[in-house]
Amino acid sequence: MSLARPGWAALFVLLLLLAGCASLVARPDAARSPLLALSPAALRCEVAVQQRLTVQVPGRPAQQLESLLEVDAEAVRLAFFVMGQGMGTLVWDGWQWDKQLSRHWPAQLAPEQVLSDLQLAFWPARAVQRAVQPPWSVEAGPTGRRLLRDGREQVRVQFVGDSAVEIIYPGGPFTLRVESPGGSRLCAPAQELP
Repeated sequence: MSLARPGWAALFVLLLLLAGCASLVARPDAARSPLLALSPAALRCEVAVQQRLTVQVPGRPAQQLESLLEVDAEAVRLAFFVMGQGMGTLVWDGWQWDKQLSRHWPAQLAPEQVLSDLQLAFWPARAVQRAVQPPWSVEAGPTGRRLLRDGREQVRVQFVGDSAVEIIYPGGPFTLRVESPGGSRLCAPAQELP
C-alpha cells in the first residue's frame, strides 16, 4: 500500500503553515514571536475536546487537520490526525516534552509553536499577558487577542461565534481556524478551578 504523494505534500504545507513558518519564510528578517510555554494548570480547568484545524491560504483549497486536546493539572496532551492517519502525539508537563511523531511529521514544525499558538488562543488572558516580556505585549478583549511587538501586531486571535477562533498572522499569507466546542472558552464556568 502506498500513500498518494500529493496528499502528503499538502500535509507538509499544512503543518508548516500551522507552525507559523510561512510568515518567517515570507519575512526572514522578522523577529520571531515569543513561544509561550505556560503550565498545564494555568488553563485552570480540565479539558478533553476534539478540534478541527483549517488552514486557509488565499487562492488554494482549505486544508484540514483533526486534533484531540486533553489538559489537566499535570499535562497538555495533543494528538494529530489527517484523513484518519495518526501524525503524532505531543505531551507537555510544564517542564519537558514527550514527542511521538510520525515519520511524515516535518522537521520544521516545532511542537513548541503548536503549544504556543493554542495557549495564546485559549489560556486565560492574564496568564498569557504575564508570560510575555517587553518589547512584546498582549492585548485582550471580548472579541479576541493581539500579540504585539513594540506596539505592532504580530499575531491576531479572533473569537468567531460560539465554536471557533481564528489565528491570523498578518505577516504571513494564511489564517488558521480552530473549531472547538465552546469556541474561545475551553473551560465552562462550572469547570474553572479557583
